[in-house]
Amino acid sequence: MRLRGFIEITRPPNGLMMVFAVFVGYFVQSGKLPPFLEGALAAVTAYSLTASSMVINDIIDREIDAINNPRRPIPSGIVRVSEALPFGIILGASGLISSAILGPMPLIVASIFYTLALSYNTYLKRAGLVGNAAVSASIAAPYIYGAILAEGALGLNVALIAIMSFLSGLGREVVKGITDVEGDRSRGVRTFAVTHGTRTAARLGACLVFTAVALSPLPVALGTMNLLYIPPIAAADAGFTYSNIKLLKNPEKSRRVKTEYLMWMFIALVGFLLGAL
Repeated sequence: MRLRGFIEITRPPNGLMMVFAVFVGYFVQSGKLPPFLEGALAAVTAYSLTASSMVINDIIDREIDAINNPRRPIPSGIVRVSEALPFGIILGASGLISSAILGPMPLIVASIFYTLALSYNTYLKRAGLVGNAAVSASIAAPYIYGAILAEGALGLNVALIAIMSFLSGLGREVVKGITDVEGDRSRGVRTFAVTHGTRTAARLGACLVFTAVALSPLPVALGTMNLLYIPPIAAADAGFTYSNIKLLKNPEKSRRVKTEYLMWMFIALVGFLLGAL
């Protein structure tokens, strides 16, 4: 149970998606995968920095989680704060060191987005949509990181992917606020759902995701992605649409919808990768 708690607090699905997104950004930018050592260091960076931000977030939000998510490792007592804090620091240091080995530009990009994630955890979360945008920028970060690592530049394809990921991520963050509204309100966290109501938050979240869906044909229309891009992206778009309709009909299903969004994001990742072949 203790080991499981330390693993769970890092949110493995989120970290693994970040690792995959770095490789997608690298491949879309350069048309090739990184050498083994470079890829391993990039994977350590992506997973460790993501995990560190998740651990720090759980430490800061432990009282909110006691209301919204009492089964999480810290509020359930499986992991103590005195253990989680050094764990989070070690993860963050590991991610920055591995990035520094890869060069100054990867380190700068990693440091900027890691700082943004920590800023969200410490004070931007209370700033509503500004805080949501900070998290969403972190979701777009691995594509940018992969492209910079590959060629020191950001191509049109990767930029489009980053924009779509930012919009869908922002929509998901707004929807997450619906799930956590009770605990957030008790701690004075002014999410969009707290300040404008759950139904309005559902509409905004769905609108942002629909905007990302509307942009998804652009890479093929511009001739920057091949036709292999279409099937998985069409599946992801259909999934996003299904989840949005469910959410708009009943905002109380936001907990399920935010999980579904992750599945559709992963399918879109596969589409980005295939489209760059």
